[in-house]
Amino acid sequence: MKWIPWIAVGIYVISMLLVLFWGNRIKDTSTKKKKGEKSPIVFRFYIIYVLAAFGFGLIIYKIADIQYVKGEELRKIAFDRIKPPTPIKPKRGNILSHDGRLLSSALPYYQVKIDLKVDALSVVNKTTKKTYFDEHVGELAKALDKKFPGKGANQYEKELRRKFREAQKSSKKSFTYPLHEGWISYIDYLEVKNFPILKRGAIKGGLSLEPKTKRVRPYSTLASRTIGDVYGKENYGKNGLELEYDSLLRGEEGLEIIRKMAGYNNTSIIIKEPINGYDIVSTIDIDLQETAEKELRNQLERTEANRGTVVLMEVKTGKIRAISNLLRQKSGKYSESENIAMNSQIEPGSTFKTLSFLVAMDDGYITDSTYVDTEDGSYQFANRIMKDHNFKGKGGNGGFGVASVANVMHQSSNVGVSKIIDKYYSKNPQAFVDGLKRSGICDTIHLEIPGFGKPYIKNTDSRYWWKTSLPWMSIGYEVQMPPIYTLMIYNAIANDGCMVKPIFTEGFQRNGVMIDTTEVEVIKEKIYSDKALGYMRGILEGVVSKGTAKAIKSDLFSIAGKTGTSQIFEKGTNRNKEGKVRHQFTFAGYFPADEPMYSCIVYVKEPKFGGAGTVCGPVFKALAEKAYILNEGKYNDSLNLAKNWELDKAVKYNNEDTISNLQDSLAENIMPDLTDLNLEDAIFVLENKGIKVKFDGFGKVVNQSIAPGTELKDEKNITLTLR
Repeated sequence: MKWIPWIAVGIYVISMLLVLFWGNRIKDTSTKKKKGEKSPIVFRFYIIYVLAAFGFGLIIYKIADIQYVKGEELRKIAFDRIKPPTPIKPKRGNILSHDGRLLSSALPYYQVKIDLKVDALSVVNKTTKKTYFDEHVGELAKALDKKFPGKGANQYEKELRRKFREAQKSSKKSFTYPLHEGWISYIDYLEVKNFPILKRGAIKGGLSLEPKTKRVRPYSTLASRTIGDVYGKENYGKNGLELEYDSLLRGEEGLEIIRKMAGYNNTSIIIKEPINGYDIVSTIDIDLQETAEKELRNQLERTEANRGTVVLMEVKTGKIRAISNLLRQKSGKYSESENIAMNSQIEPGSTFKTLSFLVAMDDGYITDSTYVDTEDGSYQFANRIMKDHNFKGKGGNGGFGVASVANVMHQSSNVGVSKIIDKYYSKNPQAFVDGLKRSGICDTIHLEIPGFGKPYIKNTDSRYWWKTSLPWMSIGYEVQMPPIYTLMIYNAIANDGCMVKPIFTEGFQRNGVMIDTTEVEVIKEKIYSDKALGYMRGILEGVVSKGTAKAIKSDLFSIAGKTGTSQIFEKGTNRNKEGKVRHQFTFAGYFPADEPMYSCIVYVKEPKFGGAGTVCGPVFKALAEKAYILNEGKYNDSLNLAKNWELDKAVKYNNEDTISNLQDSLAENIMPDLTDLNLEDAIFVLENKGIKVKFDGFGKVVNQSIAPGTELKDEKNITLTLR
C-alpha cells in the first residue's frame, strides 16, 4: 500500500502539466504588446499555480499516506485506547423484615488475579539484569502465604514463576492467574491490593479482579424458603421472594468506556449510571418467625415426624407474619428445603368439615342445633363403611348418639357430618361441590411465592367421581389443598366472611423511602351468609373450649378453630413399613376469638405418636400467646404503627446524611457511635475504612468492641453485638 501516495502525486502532476499547456493558449487582450513579448498575466499565473500545486501536492500525499499506509496502524491504536462499552453491575436490593431488619443482603466479594502479560512486569533492570517480576515475586509469595496459609511461600513462588514463563510464550494479550482459589471479602481485598507487585495497580502490577456479590443472611436460615435463594455469578433469583421479585431486586446495569491514556493510566467514561435494585420489605415479623420455627422444630423432633409447617396471618390484611416449613433430612435434622405451606397437596381431613357445614348452613338446610344420629360410630355409604375415632369395637357402644351439629363438630364425628351432607345433597351432589367453590377458594389466585399449588375439588362429571365421593369429600378426603388455602378459609370466617389474599410484602423501598406499598387484595367480599358464619364461629370456639382441641386452650385469650386428622395414602397404601396406619394432623383457627387479630394453621405429617390437638396444639398455642403479648393493645393501630415506624426508620437509620457523618468521623480516625445501625450499613461504613467486621446476634447494633470516640490507630478488627 506504500505506492498509493505516489500514484496520487503522479496524477496531480499530470493534471498540473495539462493546465500549464492550456495556459499558454490564454490570450491577453487587456493591453497591447510587442511581437514576442510574453504576457505578464500568464507569467504570474504560472508562478501562483506552481506554488499552489506544490502545497496541494503535499496535502494529497499526506492524506493518502495516513489513509492507506498508516491507517490500519492508527486505527488499531485508537481501538486499543478505547475499549468497547462494558456493563456496570448494580447492587442487588435487600430483603427486609416488616420493621426494617435485614433478612437478605448483597455484599461484595472478589477473586484476585494477576495478569502476567503486563509489559511493566517484564521490564529489565539494567543493573541486576532481572525483570521487575523476578525481583519481587518472592516478596509477593511471602505475603500470599501469610494471608492464605497452606501452600507455603516456596510453592507460591514456584507456581508464579512457572506461570510467568508460560505467559511470555503465550500469544494472548492477557494471561491471568488466580492468586487465591476462593472469594475474598472487601476488607481482604483492601489488604491484598497492597501486596508487592500488586500495589502498582492494574497497568503496572497486573492486579486483576473478578467481582461478584454474595447474598448474606444475618438471621441465617430464618424463613429461608420464603425469602428464597440466588444462584450463579449474576445472583439470579432461584425461589421464594428472591425469584418472585428478581427483576426489581436486580436493578438496571450501567455502561462505561475504559480508555487508555498516556503512561499507565486509564480513564473511565460513564455512559449510563447503574440503578440499584429496590429493597423488598417483607411482612415477616422476626420475633414471631423465631418463635414459629423454634416451636415447630421442637414438636417435630419430639414426635419424630416427617415434616411440618406453621403459618401466622394477620386477619384484616392477609399479611403473613410468620411461616416455617421443616422437613426431616437424611441426617435426621430438620431444615427448609420445600415450601410445604404453599405447594403440598394434602387431604385436609376434618378441618374441611367446617367448609362442608358452612355450605349446608348457607343453603338453609341446617343450623348449629340441627340433630343427627351418629349411630355406633360407623355407617355404610354404598359399599364402604365410614367410622368415627370412637367407633364400636374400641370399647362401649361407640359413636356420640343423637348429637347436634355443634356437638358433631366439637367431637369431630365423621359419621355425623357425612350423614347430614348425604341427606341434603345425595340427589344433586354437584350443588354441594358448587357450594364449596362458592367460597372463592378455587378462584384464580396468584400468590407471591413461585411454585404455589392450587386446591383440587372435583366435579361430579369427573371420571374419578364415585358413589362414595360425596360423603368422603364432606370430611376432607378426595379433595386436595395446600395448607395456605385451608388457612384462607378460617381467616375469612374470622374476618366477617371477607376472604383476603395472603401477602408476603409490605412494599418496595429505595434509599430507605417507601416507593410503593402492597394493598390488601379481597378475593371474595362474603364467602357465605352472616347467619351461617355466626353459627360456625360459635361452633369453632366450642371445639377449643370443650371439644377435640381442649389442649390448645389459653388462659390469656379465647381461641377458635378445628382439628383435622387424615390418613396418608401414598403408592396405593396407607401403611408404613412397620404396617402401621400413617396419619397427618392439622389445627386451623384464629385468635382472640371475640376480636380476631391473627389466623394460624399448623400441619404435621406422620408423627410417631399423638393426635391433632396434642401434636399441633402446642405449636399453635405458643405462637398465639407470643403474638398476643407482643401486640396487646395495638390491634387496631398495628397498620399505623408500622407506617410510623417505617417513616422514623427512614429518617434515623437509612438517611444518607447519617451514613455520610459516620464516614466523615472515620476519615478523621475517630470511631463513630454505631448504635441502632443495621448490619449492612455498619459493614459498608467500616469495611470501606479497612476495618474487618465480626458480629454476634441479629437485628441492630447495641454494642461495639471499639468504643465511640476512640482514636483509631492500628485497629483492623471490630466486633458488633446485634439485637
